[in-house]
Amino acid sequence: MKRCPQCRRRYSDDSLNFCLDDGSTLFAEPDSDPTLISPTLAAPPARITASPSQSSTSSHRWVLLLVIVLLAVMLGGGAVALLYRINKSDSPNDERTSKTSPATPEIKPSESAPDKWNRPSPTPAPTRAPNLSGEWNMVNTIETTSFPQYANLRLGYHLVISQTGTEFTAEGEKLSENGRPLDESERTPIHVTGSVDQDGATATFVEEGIRRKTSGRFVWTITADGNHLRGTFVSSAAKSSGSSIATREK
Repeated sequence: MKRCPQCRRRYSDDSLNFCLDDGSTLFAEPDSDPTLISPTLAAPPARITASPSQSSTSSHRWVLLLVIVLLAVMLGGGAVALLYRINKSDSPNDERTSKTSPATPEIKPSESAPDKWNRPSPTPAPTRAPNLSGEWNMVNTIETTSFPQYANLRLGYHLVISQTGTEFTAEGEKLSENGRPLDESERTPIHVTGSVDQDGATATFVEEGIRRKTSGRFVWTITADGNHLRGTFVSSAAKSSGSSIATREK
């Protein structure tokens, strides 16, 4: 038999330790004789115990804390796994890159030396074009033509070239055919306009023939001494073309 020291309620179930009404600790009470009046038992001092509601709240807090810890562990593990997968997926590319492309050594310019890697490449100084101004003797040899009788005909000209910068003009006349001097009535004027590019020159010409005007083009190479022009010509006269050589008069 057990009794509650607060409400004095008796419990026959010896397995109970707390009062079902107020939660006080039960204490054992000896069975009394039915014919005798059981003496009044002094109540033991009250003990402050936690109520069921307080125990339940504390349990809930511990459960909630445990759930939070588990969630934190799961989230941390997931983040670590994700980072591992990302690093693993990137590593083959890095290995292939390291195998296919050799490591380029880092170039660090000296503090005292100029930063030549960041400086723009120097612009080369322009090459001065040769000056063709002066008097020239030119010989054009017809190699191909629509008139067979003109084949291998050598035409001699005298030119006076005036050059400004890289542009030049020339005035002259045809003086000979196959080395034979022409009479003044047979001579035909020629006008030339062209340009010089370092070791070469190109020009167009108009020749005032006895019957009609003809036109054409020169492409020359200038020799190192600047006194000879060697190249080709094309003319509308009998659809002729061939070699062209000019020599500066001294």
